[in-house]
Amino acid sequence: IYIPEFYLETLVDCFHVLRKSDPPFVPPAIFIKQGLAPFVTFVVSHFNDLRILSADLKDLLLQSISVLVQYKEYLTVFESNEAATQRMPKALLSAFDNRSWISVTNILLRLCKGSRFSSSKHGESSSSSSFVFQNLLREACINDEELFSAFLNRLFNTLSWTMTEFSVSIREMQEKYQVLEFQQRKCGVIFDLSCNLAKVLEFYTREIPQAFLSGTETNLQRLTELIVFILNHVTSTADAEFFDLSLRRHGHSQEKVNRGMILAPLVGIILNLLDARVGTECGQQNDVVGVFASMDCPDAVHCGFQYLLEYNWTRSARGDAYSGKLQQLESFLSLLVSRIELQQIERTKHEEETEADDNTCCICYSYVSFAMQQSWRLSRLMKAELKFYSYVFGCLDSWNLSWSRTDYQFPDGLWNQDLSKKGQKEVKKKIGGIFSRLGGWGLERNNSRGVDEEFCRGNLRALLCKYEM
Repeated sequence: IYIPEFYLETLVDCFHVLRKSDPPFVPPAIFIKQGLAPFVTFVVSHFNDLRILSADLKDLLLQSISVLVQYKEYLTVFESNEAATQRMPKALLSAFDNRSWISVTNILLRLCKGSRFSSSKHGESSSSSSFVFQNLLREACINDEELFSAFLNRLFNTLSWTMTEFSVSIREMQEKYQVLEFQQRKCGVIFDLSCNLAKVLEFYTREIPQAFLSGTETNLQRLTELIVFILNHVTSTADAEFFDLSLRRHGHSQEKVNRGMILAPLVGIILNLLDARVGTECGQQNDVVGVFASMDCPDAVHCGFQYLLEYNWTRSARGDAYSGKLQQLESFLSLLVSRIELQQIERTKHEEETEADDNTCCICYSYVSFAMQQSWRLSRLMKAELKFYSYVFGCLDSWNLSWSRTDYQFPDGLWNQDLSKKGQKEVKKKIGGIFSRLGGWGLERNNSRGVDEEFCRGNLRALLCKYEM
């Protein structure tokens, strides 16, 4: 059965008009009891329905859910609605794609309030969250590993993209003398999106830490790389004041827009993983400290964590609870520094042993290999030139040239080889380069009789043979 799009659009628009009417069209209690439940059933059943071809219409249904779950009285209806509890969790994870990820992120955040490192500062109490849907989301991810893996992969990719865009926007504003309002607004929007995605990731590290601590290290490694990536982007801005000013919009104080908005979820992610390791029985778990220590930028990792410890969290967190969490983070940093230093010592020792082995002759194991220290260290880029040298030495053999150390004398008959003047000049230049390189390779010269022709020719043939030229 085909239903025109405007039928559904009219239905949704009429519902919201009645919901927001002033004075109320019907008493709120009657509206919630009689009109809301069927509408909730409809939107949760069809916002990810494959039979709806219009992406705009799906967005409209998602936005309706996002608006309704903001209010506790409406959220209660969702929690008691059978269609919502059975279909919405998996449908939300599936709908997190290139088009609808913003709406899905907003819904997930509103369902999972009160579970973050900085929740208390911004008034996110447990009364405004939904423990029902938090449990349902966790069960959906645990029961369908393929769905959760795909969702997590898209979440990693999207957060990495938004942080990259944010860094580019900051750099563009720094390079221009005057910051336009449009650029400032764009920067703020991208920053808000990045913060929201990081908060969703923080929620899943609390609810499903085994996805990062058990099995392969892929998720933990990607999570670690993303944390370091964000720390580098946020802490590497040259002017901290400019960073804060670029995010501040009209009517927004530094209390509401600051670096702590993106840093707090990172702290929460790390603490969630550490708490999960402590609370889990001893078993085979991924090493969180080891993965951070194995990063190729240990100095950047150390500076990033030190920045987290020294940051003024009074803007982003309230109460004494966060002080204990920061002490836990400080203990983690101490372990991380110790592990990095130990790995550097082991790496240095291994490099020394490897260098000693490389300098030992592979035949007698006693004399230092001359080839490793002398001019026989040829790079891959020289192979093409060796091909040319092989050709030129073939010409030298046929032309019977006489060689000289200081200049290069050629018989008069040499230029009767159908070479243009430009070609003659190029051959002279190349042959001169040959002699320079032969000298650079450490081949012996004799000032009295010039370059040893047979010695050069023989060694070059050996090189050509060695490198299969």
